[in-house]
Amino acid sequence: MNVIIIDDEPLAVELLEQYTARHNDLRLMGSYTDSVDGLAAIQNDPPDLVLLDIEMAELNGLHVARLLQGRCAVIFTTAYDAHALAGFELGVIDYLLKPISFARFDQAIVRAMAFQQDGPSAPPPPHPPATDIFVKSGTRTVRIALSSIRYATSADDYLLLYLTDGTQVLTSENLSDLLARLPQSQFCRIHRSHFVRLDRLDFVERGRVVIGKVWLPIGETYRAAFLERLAGG
Repeated sequence: MNVIIIDDEPLAVELLEQYTARHNDLRLMGSYTDSVDGLAAIQNDPPDLVLLDIEMAELNGLHVARLLQGRCAVIFTTAYDAHALAGFELGVIDYLLKPISFARFDQAIVRAMAFQQDGPSAPPPPHPPATDIFVKSGTRTVRIALSSIRYATSADDYLLLYLTDGTQVLTSENLSDLLARLPQSQFCRIHRSHFVRLDRLDFVERGRVVIGKVWLPIGETYRAAFLERLAGG
């Protein structure tokens, strides 16, 4: 089975290369720390399997996986579990959370080989829904419970997450990218500068939502979709 590795962390690439070398049935075609270069290599000479990180600067793994659908098998290798549902909706073979043990890697490879032989009749087991998300805040990567997020507000190049315990987390991740990592059934964008957790809303009134003592405007661009969500659409 021919393999390509795409991960913007050199140490992660090195580990996956070592794991790949331990499998007699695997042949490494190339490793890439730039997702655009990796995608170009795949399009030029498609492998059987891609070991693909998700959080990458130029082109994230979800976008790459969408472009690869039907062309080769994909195993996600990531430090974040928030994309598990999206990954399986894209038909990925498995979802490996870092740090990845060789035993877990081997399990995923066995599944990929079965998939190659039998086709999509051998789906992976369901992954439990994510309950937390990791967010970069300054020099730290902070773990945040999804249930603790009340709403978020963007300002300039930063995003401020407001939590149920009254604290706030400042991150340089933009609103659209962070919202894409959250369960769409629980969160909704209401304005170009705000998204909310739906079960934290107290009420909606005159083009605004109310969460506790906070009033947030509903933007015209997002009004119809938001109201549809409230109506159960």
